[in-house]
Amino acid sequence: MQQTLSIKKPPVQRVSKDLAEVIGIVLGDGSLYVNKKHGVHQFVITGHIVNDRKYISKFVKPMLEKLFRRKFHIKLCKNVIRLYSQEKGVILAFQRCGLLVGNKIKNNVCIPSWIFSSKEFIKACIRGLIDTDGSVYPITGRNYTYISFKSASENLRNSFDRAMSILGYKTSKWSKKGTPEIYIGNKRDLAKYNKEIGFNNPYHKHRFRLLSSSPVSGRQARTKNTRIFTNR
Repeated sequence: MQQTLSIKKPPVQRVSKDLAEVIGIVLGDGSLYVNKKHGVHQFVITGHIVNDRKYISKFVKPMLEKLFRRKFHIKLCKNVIRLYSQEKGVILAFQRCGLLVGNKIKNNVCIPSWIFSSKEFIKACIRGLIDTDGSVYPITGRNYTYISFKSASENLRNSFDRAMSILGYKTSKWSKKGTPEIYIGNKRDLAKYNKEIGFNNPYHKHRFRLLSSSPVSGRQARTKNTRIFTNR
């Protein structure tokens, strides 16, 4: 499904599921930086050098280059992989899609409103968010995992929660201190997520399948950062 962007100069020809997924990816692990004084424009997606390398290099990079018809570059550092562009047009494109330049926490970012015009856009955006800022954890003594989303931005958590509600998912929250997290912990909803939304990040996809194949003991769960959550 594609719809025309309701902006004067669209960054891409049409909004699409791919663009919605990219927006989720950028809201998760991306950043937009502009220094007008020095003429600096920088777009960066940062991932784990091992866990996210294949995802960023083999999936995210080709998707961005197809959407924007621009070359994006990869830089490998000690512990991270960075996908970046220093083109002003790329920054302007993301701004026209509803993203903000600067610190995402200070800006209290959220999912752009146009994504809520289609359930297919919502699913794609959620997949991008989970593939970047999401986690797959075991549930003690059960043969399935749960999926969590963590963000220090209240607006992003709220819009994520709204999106999941529209799609018919029951979410949960962790009641301990630290960065707030939202969970999908219901077995039926987890199966639904895997079928209807799924993962494009091979690391999350592998963990979901691996951890869903055998029960996890209490001791194993504690070593894998299992959390206690409460239904909302």
